[in-house]
Amino acid sequence: MPSPPTPRERAEAKRRDRAAKEEVLREAAKAAEARRWGGRLPDDRVRRINGALELARLDRELVDGITDLDPATQRAVAVWAARRACAAAGLTDLDWVKPALAALERGESLPFADLGEAFRLLDADPHVRRTTVASYDGRHEHISQQHMAVPALWSAAADDPLRAGLESLFHAMVTFGIDYRRLMSEVREAFPELAERDPGGG
Repeated sequence: MPSPPTPRERAEAKRRDRAAKEEVLREAAKAAEARRWGGRLPDDRVRRINGALELARLDRELVDGITDLDPATQRAVAVWAARRACAAAGLTDLDWVKPALAALERGESLPFADLGEAFRLLDADPHVRRTTVASYDGRHEHISQQHMAVPALWSAAADDPLRAGLESLFHAMVTFGIDYRRLMSEVREAFPELAERDPGGG
């Protein structure tokens, strides 16, 4: 008869069993997160970007396409998205938005100190035409386009071009609301590199 396991062997067997169970849980959590991101995990930079997960749920190929762009083109996507958000919300020609868009085009700092100041300018401006849309996910009927567009300006000025591109596009998507698919088509038309990542084959 084999001799019974020693206390050390029993402890080692318990440790291996615990490690195996923890590995199963880690893999299950990783698989669940991958499903949330459209089937595969992005890199850590993308995972930390505000709005990237929502974009990936709706159009994972577009997120990957922007991630693969060079920094200058990522920045161009950001500026484009900010401009489209402002146009959709009717803000483009306002006295405080026009210089902000021009600063983004030149790669300069925005003419307001923070996002709070931008919202104060928005709320105080009597020339703002107030419009609402249904949210992109259909959960809300009346979302202020103007309040959704302003963060796109701020995000487009982020130091990291990838963050600027994805985050400002997310805010533009929220500004478009239920009509967000039109924005996704427009960004692919504006940046042909992204059209190659069109899941619809366009």
